[in-house]
Amino acid sequence: MSARPWYREPLLHFAVAGAALFGLYEQVRPAPAGETIVVSADTLARIQSQQARRLGREPTAEEREAAIREWADAEMLYREARALGLDRGDPIVRRRLIQKLAFLFEEVDDPPEPSDEQLEQWIGEHADRFEQAPRFGIVHVFVPSSSRVVPEAKLMELEQALANGADPATLGEGFALGQVLQPKTVVELNRSFGPAFGDSVAALPEVGWHRVRSLYGWHLVHVEERLPGRLASVDEVRGQARQGLLNDAREQARERAMQELRDRYALEIEGAGE
Repeated sequence: MSARPWYREPLLHFAVAGAALFGLYEQVRPAPAGETIVVSADTLARIQSQQARRLGREPTAEEREAAIREWADAEMLYREARALGLDRGDPIVRRRLIQKLAFLFEEVDDPPEPSDEQLEQWIGEHADRFEQAPRFGIVHVFVPSSSRVVPEAKLMELEQALANGADPATLGEGFALGQVLQPKTVVELNRSFGPAFGDSVAALPEVGWHRVRSLYGWHLVHVEERLPGRLASVDEVRGQARQGLLNDAREQARERAMQELRDRYALEIEGAGE
């Protein structure tokens, strides 16, 4: 096999194309005489805040310097791209600039860490998201049955034993989840025992033993504990509530900034009213 001619090498083509592009760039955008990039106090604070948020701690001096250099490099590229007109007529660039300014609106008015009182108030204002369903703690005596035929004789025997004061632990068959269940919601009971089991338990009277069907057979159920529905506490949903409150605060900051912009601009629609 003969060697490929040097002028057909792909790397050579790439190098030539790169040199040509760089030469064109130098003609269109000659090297400026000493442009200065100023890192303002606000920009520096924003860089450090973003880095601390990303790292989860305050940056070291070396990390801060690296972040400033990274920002400066990005600023140089941005200025050169603008000078070449790369931002004009490009919907992607337009969208990115809009997003960047929207994020900047949020950061300028970055909300402080919310207090427990503020979190509690926010949870109350969004009760539909943090309402905890009623829960039921039960004891049950299990009678396995794979058919729809009710094991009437066995159930009556167990009901009589319970009425006479027998210890439930000595009655029925073993069940995978145990005989005594800590308080669970209707949804959780349905998930463990099958559809409608939890709904049946929720409708049971406060006292006595009652028959309830499950996917696995029959159960004589006694409701030992009935916990009413309630609003979740701050400690139970702190992370979720904190994020929601901060998101709302940032959205409000963005809307305030947008309203200030709307007040500064007049809107004309060509052809309107003709």
